[in-house]
Amino acid sequence: MPLTVYIITAIAYALAGCYVLYILFFFFGFRHLKRQVLKEDREMPPLTVIVCAKDEEAHIEMCIRSILAQNYPKDKLSIIAVNDRSGDRTGSILDALSQENEQLRVLHLSDCPAGVSPKKNAIAKAIALSGTEFIVASDADAQHDPDWLRSYGSLCNDKLGAATGMCLFKKDTYASAWEETWQSMQTLLNLSYSMVISGAMANGFAITAYGSNMMYRKQLFTEGSAMKDHIVSGDDSFIVFEAHRRKYDVVFNAHPASVVRNVPEDSIRGVINQQVRWASHVTKMTVPVVLLGLTVFFFYLSLILLPLLAFVDISVLAYWGGLVLIKAACDLLYMSYTLKKFNIPYRFRHLLLMEIFQAPFIVCIGLYGTFGKFTWKGSTYKKTLPKTK
Repeated sequence: MPLTVYIITAIAYALAGCYVLYILFFFFGFRHLKRQVLKEDREMPPLTVIVCAKDEEAHIEMCIRSILAQNYPKDKLSIIAVNDRSGDRTGSILDALSQENEQLRVLHLSDCPAGVSPKKNAIAKAIALSGTEFIVASDADAQHDPDWLRSYGSLCNDKLGAATGMCLFKKDTYASAWEETWQSMQTLLNLSYSMVISGAMANGFAITAYGSNMMYRKQLFTEGSAMKDHIVSGDDSFIVFEAHRRKYDVVFNAHPASVVRNVPEDSIRGVINQQVRWASHVTKMTVPVVLLGLTVFFFYLSLILLPLLAFVDISVLAYWGGLVLIKAACDLLYMSYTLKKFNIPYRFRHLLLMEIFQAPFIVCIGLYGTFGKFTWKGSTYKKTLPKTK
């Protein structure tokens, strides 16, 4: 084997070794993940739920009604819904709901300051109106279990900084077998992120959080880097990093009631755009998280490029096969174990298909998220906004 090929193969196996260690780290963390006992009404803290919505007329009523139906003390719950420059009936739907429910307050925004992420601007406006220490965030297309808020309220204590739960992007019915296949792969891909986040958090390592399903102390947003940075996306990540910096606990909400169900993307192009948006702020994360991401990225890249070296030395294919088996064994065992623990049904063939396409998909998403553009709520962005003078 030529020396250059040998060195590249050795580096690929070193990256594979790191990958195995990461999966073991997540696995042992996940094994220590415990669901909390739901507390009584008298022990529940006051909470403010913030829902930011732009052009969400198809989902906003379902979302707000599922929050209003929470099994939570009415005198300790307030809801602030932000109609963020919607061009559809979102605002009128929210106004009608607020007439029926005094717990709901509606804020209408007609513009966004230059150089500020629209989503972060909407959150900041809502937080300014809130009167509670803890904020609970939900997307406008989310459906919630009746004990969703109680599962978060039961986590509150003096040491808690932030908590996040699982988001299940899943449809009830499919138009064809092909749609079921790619939608199921989308569901499993997003669940794989949850399983990694939960295992890491259980070990005290916060990678990110789900902004559509999380709770945090208000000052972590207002006084931290979530608003000061001009990055379009990523307020959820910066909140948990700020919590760690201030020595607060960051936990994964493992109670079954904490799982929210979100509307999945309805096209493959939409899935790609969503993943690019999520990846757009990865290089702005903490050094340990960036190192983790780079290790996984280059390991996946080696799985794509190593077969090309077979043109130089055919024996490389055997070593490449070993790398594929290492990744598949780690991923399939970890996902099967964690999905079973959360009682999430899945079909193994969909998990296997996701495994086949995951490496090239993640590599492309990582590159495009770093150097390309994405669309979000009708606007096109890079990972950062132009800074204002």
